[in-house]
Amino acid sequence: MPFPCRQALAALVATAALALPLFAQQPTEELPKPKLVGPRTGPEKDAALKKYGGTKETEAAVELGLDWLARHAEEGGGWKADTYNSHCAGDRKCEGIAGGHHGEAVPHPYNDAQTGFCTLAFLGHGVLPNENGNAQEKLVFNSLKALQSPHSGWGLALACEALSEAEAMERKGRWKDAAHRLAQRLVDMRLEDGAWAYAGNMRGGSDTPYTAFCVQAIVASRDAGFETPSDLPVKIDAFLNSLEENKGGRLAYLKDGRKYGYTPTRTNGHSGAAIRELLAVGTDSTRHKLHLGCVQGDIPSWSITWRTVRGYKEKFQEGNLNLYQWYYGTIAAFHAGGSLWSSYFGAVKKELLAHQRKSDKDGCAKGSWNNEGTYEIDVGGRVFTTSLAILMLEQPYRQIRQRK
Repeated sequence: MPFPCRQALAALVATAALALPLFAQQPTEELPKPKLVGPRTGPEKDAALKKYGGTKETEAAVELGLDWLARHAEEGGGWKADTYNSHCAGDRKCEGIAGGHHGEAVPHPYNDAQTGFCTLAFLGHGVLPNENGNAQEKLVFNSLKALQSPHSGWGLALACEALSEAEAMERKGRWKDAAHRLAQRLVDMRLEDGAWAYAGNMRGGSDTPYTAFCVQAIVASRDAGFETPSDLPVKIDAFLNSLEENKGGRLAYLKDGRKYGYTPTRTNGHSGAAIRELLAVGTDSTRHKLHLGCVQGDIPSWSITWRTVRGYKEKFQEGNLNLYQWYYGTIAAFHAGGSLWSSYFGAVKKELLAHQRKSDKDGCAKGSWNNEGTYEIDVGGRVFTTSLAILMLEQPYRQIRQRK
């Protein structure tokens, strides 16, 4: 699941931030050339876009999606997925409010994580933070400031990733301290098995979903000059190997997960594939090949049908509609390359371009995607769905392929 249960929220709240200024620009040593953060501007971006299957149409969809996010952001930066439609223009409000972990009609507890996703979407398109720049540049600047003090464990990982990307792109030193501080907090949170869990040791060690978020953050932090633990890849590989693997590349949520009511899922298989690709570890193993096979077997398909049940018309999901899963499938397929990437991203483009709200008749929702996927429908809402869709369409240039 993309967000933790509410009962475990207390375990997620990180220790108080160090007594450092929230924002400071300072001289910094030259950063090495990025190893993960891809070329987001200029000829290098254009070359990557063309090489890896991006098009003018995907770029137009990204820009339209970012426009929607910008119009629904908080005035001082950041996003609130449960009240974002208070910023809608006109009387027709956007639908798709985020709720609790299981869709409860309660205030959404992970808006810092939502802010992380949205900020990454802008950074992914090459929008640099600038307090004196245009509206989007100011928004990124203010959102990065807000992300320096995340409130939830999911928010911590995504904030670290966003701040690290900003530093790697800007290379001025002003986001470095915050990125390193959050990266060190993540390192300090590792369990004995070498990975991460949002509930600590409460349920038998680390879990796949939270580890996937943390790995992305730690790998990105290297491009901000953070020295990552040397044992990270091998420990994560051993952790993944300790998890139950089922038919078709399904992967367990955590070790002995059945004790806690969890069975191996295809979504965890996608996450496991992305983790290994990002760390460039175990990619020749039988397990990893099974996970990539799981990705190949779940080519994205957005299909909703209306059926009449007991006299009422209701929506039913068909195909493979799960943007949270697609997000990890996109990352895994990109780094694995070959026919897997071309077929997977081809489907991503087809489905996302076809289902973006693009018409003027869509009103304020123009540029967004409906939250109709498995994890997006209640928990993440329209903000979560739209940011994930943008990130997937940016993948050709958002990251540097880790396969050598």
